[in-house]
Amino acid sequence: MYANYWGLAEIPFRNTLDPRWFYESPSHEEGLARLLFVIENRRRCGVLSGPAGIGKSLLLELLRSEAGRGAGEIVRVDLFGRTSREMLWETAAELGLCPHNDEGAHRLWRKLHDHILANRYAQAPLVLVLDHLDRAHAECAGVVERLQHLSAGGDTGLTLILGVRGDLRGPLTDVARELSDLRIELGPLDRDQTEHYVETLLFKAGASRSLFESAAFDRLFAETRGIPRALNRLCDLALLAGMAAAAPKAPRYRERVAAGV
Repeated sequence: MYANYWGLAEIPFRNTLDPRWFYESPSHEEGLARLLFVIENRRRCGVLSGPAGIGKSLLLELLRSEAGRGAGEIVRVDLFGRTSREMLWETAAELGLCPHNDEGAHRLWRKLHDHILANRYAQAPLVLVLDHLDRAHAECAGVVERLQHLSAGGDTGLTLILGVRGDLRGPLTDVARELSDLRIELGPLDRDQTEHYVETLLFKAGASRSLFESAAFDRLFAETRGIPRALNRLCDLALLAGMAAAAPKAPRYRERVAAGV
């Protein structure tokens, strides 16, 4: 909408799971490295936690992409609002097991169980990335525990990566904490990282100069406390408001106007 006005090739501040927009803050970079360690060393369970909007889902999507370049299988399942049967069905579907729409939880579990054992005999690692575990139905805790029990029963090559909000308590988050071999906590950006985050996304989108004054970054940090989702929302609104108020145009836009484009 405002990309041409500000001389951008695309909109930078979108809450998307596109790994191109991943910003490697020290916290996020370390989190990715530690999760890759969990997978590469075939640990049973790693937990990624942090406040809402911190970038857990994007990091887990990047993890799926990075770890998927090696041997074995890795799938990501979003458990937001899922029941235990839906969790089993989505996992089976992501693994290419072709579950039928009307299959019950017992048959779905058997398919998943057999697939995990087949991977074990083939000595092929399997990674299940279960995002938004804290937002699933409480009954999903039992499925996670059964999966972890399978892994604990022998060298199945199964690794669970669980994404949860760190500021919540409940049966699902308690299970995640209990099962984890390694827990990674993502923290918000500081003031300097906030500025670098905004500038990085702008330049990735094609900006040839900074679009925010220094004082604006102070305000952005004060309003968002370094939470990327909140930063995206506020920066997006700021660029829209700047366009609406006929703020000075970016050089590329002025060149197009002068050329009659």
